Amino acid sequence: MDLKLRLLIVDDEAPARAALREALANCGVPHEIVGQADGREAAVRLMDRMRPDVLLLDIRLGDGTGFEVLDQAAWKKARVIFITAYDQYAIRAFRCAAVDYLLKPVDPALLAQALERALPDSDPAQMETLLRNLATPGEERVVVPCAEGIHVLDPRNLLRCEADSNYTHLFTHHGERIVTARTLKDFEDLLAPHRFERVHMSHLVNLLHVRKFLNRDGGTLVLTDGSTVPVSQRKRQVVIDALAKL
Repeated sequence: MDLKLRLLIVDDEAPARAALREALANCGVPHEIVGQADGREAAVRLMDRMRPDVLLLDIRLGDGTGFEVLDQAAWKKARVIFITAYDQYAIRAFRCAAVDYLLKPVDPALLAQALERALPDSDPAQMETLLRNLATPGEERVVVPCAEGIHVLDPRNLLRCEADSNYTHLFTHHGERIVTARTLKDFEDLLAPHRFERVHMSHLVNLLHVRKFLNRDGGTLVLTDGSTVPVSQRKRQVVIDALAKL
């Protein structure tokens, strides 16, 4: 590989920048670090002056956010790899056409894969597919960020979502359970076009997977996998009406 990628590192913590340089040294992808920035303003200046091929970008900066760097910099041709300690921004990151979204501490092998995808001759189709598949009315995929990466799901295979404090558990038709640091309200909005109904403060259900509505305990749904979900009194009639329209 003769091409050497020109990289700009943006992170407001010096130890994090040092750890990233070490990971880069072991990643095996030819590169040159053309600059390092410790905040939004410095990053915007360096972006426009150095015009890097790849931006290694933290999201939470002392004087702003990585998203603001992308908005404010005139140089728009850098491919972006987000590197952060937080997984809750993944969907927004992919909407910014990110090449990848890596969680700290960075695995050099994953970083190498991300850099290879950032090469000019790499095929961006995979990420473009993810961008197209972010749930909007009529589309048939949703992207769910998790600690280990992302899941691309067909909403028809999702049975239900259950709140657990600041996390949500997603249960699929195939018996898989996915835990993500997104709120149930996020999924209520995301899955609204796909016949999901908030039936309880802690439960969002795919109505297409409802097998029975039972009157016991004020209202209980039995799903196609045999699991049961309570229906709140406030939502009882809404659920009955929605089921009648299926």
